[in-house]
Amino acid sequence: MKKLGTIIFVVGLIFIGMGDSFLPKPLSTISRQTRTSINQSLLGLMPNPKIRKPSEQHDAEVTEMEERVKGNRDQLVDEPNK
Repeated sequence: MKKLGTIIFVVGLIFIGMGDSFLPKPLSTISRQTRTSINQSLLGLMPNPKIRKPSEQHDAEVTEMEERVKGNRDQLVDEPNK
């Protein structure tokens, strides 16, 4: 009974994890949908840190850097000490 449970568990993990890459069409769709719903459920349990999209974060950093540099263009390159 223990071996049967282990086999079912392993087959289930393979089905959910990689089933959409090698199974025929109806089963691959079910595998993908199952994985997506499990991911959404697990993400719903986590607290929502205020993570922005990488593109938005990059744009904000570029804007911040441009604002810091705006008035100091002549001071960007340090002159060597004499």
